[in-house]
Amino acid sequence: MTTVFDLILRRLVQGHPEQLLLLLFGDQHPALIRMADSSLPQSERRADTVMVVEAHGARFAVDVEIQAQADPHFAARLLDYTVRIHRREKLPVLPVAIYLTPEAEGSPPPYGFECPGIRVLTFDFQVVRLWEVDYLQPALQTAAALLPLSVLESRAGPERIAWAELRIRQAPSLSTEERLDLLVVLGTLASRRFGQDRLSQHLRNIMIDSPFWEEQRALERKRVEVHERVETLLTFANVRGIPQPPDAEERLSHLGATALKALVNKALATPDTAATELRAILTPHGH
Repeated sequence: MTTVFDLILRRLVQGHPEQLLLLLFGDQHPALIRMADSSLPQSERRADTVMVVEAHGARFAVDVEIQAQADPHFAARLLDYTVRIHRREKLPVLPVAIYLTPEAEGSPPPYGFECPGIRVLTFDFQVVRLWEVDYLQPALQTAAALLPLSVLESRAGPERIAWAELRIRQAPSLSTEERLDLLVVLGTLASRRFGQDRLSQHLRNIMIDSPFWEEQRALERKRVEVHERVETLLTFANVRGIPQPPDAEERLSHLGATALKALVNKALATPDTAATELRAILTPHGH
């Protein structure tokens, strides 16, 4: 997933912080006091969203970081952000990681390290997995800014696109600009998960006018290329008598378009070499 994808979601949650709190904490969410500066002291980086909230008479800051792709250094970076925000705001800080897809999730909390004989640091943070959220619960159905995220739910099928689009178009609380922004986000997320052919004509027209349309078309072409190359290699494996595990298609897809193309070309030019490489890829570990 791209930086542009990260940015449009960041804009989404920053524009509707009260609905973001509903997503993070449910009905009994803390009250929003103010949005805080997302810049970080003595750092060129910026946090995605920083809010100061209050619950049960206690104020604290919430640092929300959206992860659209895997980052092995994410937990350490979140620790750095938490310390910087704590020093500036002089408040406790609750760090929250929002993962868009299972592939974006890294090592589970807590993060920490130790030296011989002593545990030096244990750093915990809250995790929200968007594919696990039940967007059909009444409280979230009325949160228009969260509707585009509903297509990420693991139980959602392509029919969720029309469901979310209708509610966004009919939401009385949205301005015309907000409505268009949310429909663009919906179209982006839906086409990434289900393909552009699943979008309504109205949604496609909105997407065509957005700066993300060409990116979406490029991603769709890449998706098709990967699928075709995977199918070609699976056929080659059948011809060569190479055993295929249940996750054969997934294993090959993870290679990426460039590596798949190289392997397909090798299957045409030097089939014996390609068969050896393909067998190694498809052989389960430990065999």
